[in-house]
Amino acid sequence: MYPVTAGELVIPLTVRRDEMRAHAGEVSLPGGSVDPTDVSREAAALREAWEEIGLEPGLVRVAGVLEDVWIPGSNFELRPFVGTVASRPALVAQDAEVASIVELPLSALLDESVIGIEEFVVRGLRIRAGAYRYGGVRVWGATAMTLGMLAHALAESV
Repeated sequence: MYPVTAGELVIPLTVRRDEMRAHAGEVSLPGGSVDPTDVSREAAALREAWEEIGLEPGLVRVAGVLEDVWIPGSNFELRPFVGTVASRPALVAQDAEVASIVELPLSALLDESVIGIEEFVVRGLRIRAGAYRYGGVRVWGATAMTLGMLAHALAESV
C-alpha cells in the first residue's frame, strides 16, 4: 500500500497478460513462486513485486502477513505479505507477464458498490463467489479472498 493523495492509500494490482499459460487475463496482487535463491517467502514476495511492477524492495516496510490461501486451480499456496511504502512509487508493468497495473483504493475494500457475488466458469464448472469490481477490472478468487482478509484485519484494528 502507498499513498496517492493525502489520506488515500492504494493497493497495486496487476492485470496478467492474455497470453499467459496460467491465470491469463486475471487480476492479481504482485507475487509468485519462491526461487531457490530466495532466503524466505517474504524475500520472494519482495523480489516478485520488483520483477512484476518495479517496486524496489528497499522502499517496502513489511507490516505483517495474512493467512495462507490455497488456490485449488493451480495447487498453489499463497502467503500474502502486507507492505507499505512511504510515498507513491514509480511503478512499471513488466512486459512479459503484466499487461497493466490498477491502483485499488483501500477504501474500495469496504465500499458495498464495489463488492458483490458474481458467477464464474472455472474449468467448465459454474461457481458463485465474492468479487470486487473497480477500475474496469474484476478481482475474484484468491486475490479477492486476500483483499477481504486485509479489509477484515484493518477493520478489526480500528
